Amino acid sequence: MGRARRPAGNLREQALDTIRERILDLRYPPGSLLSENQLAEELGISRTPIREALRELAAGGLVRILPQRGVVVSEPSVQDIVEVYQLREQLECFAARLAAEHLTPADAQTLTADHTEALAHAAAGRLQAAYEASVRLHTHIIALTRNARLARFMSQLGDQVHRFGLMTLRHGRAPRALEEHGGIIVAILARDGATAEVLMREHLRADRDMALAAVLPTGLSA
Repeated sequence: MGRARRPAGNLREQALDTIRERILDLRYPPGSLLSENQLAEELGISRTPIREALRELAAGGLVRILPQRGVVVSEPSVQDIVEVYQLREQLECFAARLAAEHLTPADAQTLTADHTEALAHAAAGRLQAAYEASVRLHTHIIALTRNARLARFMSQLGDQVHRFGLMTLRHGRAPRALEEHGGIIVAILARDGATAEVLMREHLRADRDMALAAVLPTGLSA
């Protein structure tokens, strides 16, 4: 008997996850041309799921499909960063305020555990792991709103949020960002939604400024 064939949907997901990961960790850096044939060979799957994955990545803004040229990894622009952080500020500041209102003891334990894990990884020099724990913290704050539509909107921003977050990590923002997370958590645990909202706004604006500095060679004044 021949080897069982994997469903096409699974192959698309496999291609999507692998290509996304390689873009975010810069194995496929901004400006890189991606060939369907080359990707199919690298991943050991046919071109059809590769093509479907690239279309989804294009919808998320990680790649651009250029007629007659192929697919290129998008280069983050000032406009990209500003627009994403404008949306994050509206959604996540609102989420921080609601999280303080909806907090349960179990939720408090989860937020504290996320932050404790991030701090431990950072102290050990495992910045990628610290970043991933911090991402979970933001996700849990969104979940605390009990608002499925808000969660879906944030999910649609996911690739760009992750990409810009990694940019700030690579430019040394981790220690200060973790300190800011600590203040946000303290406010949420105190059920002080107004303060949590203000601190989240300050945190996101500092993230935005670091991401902008990363794409502007002469700094924010350019």
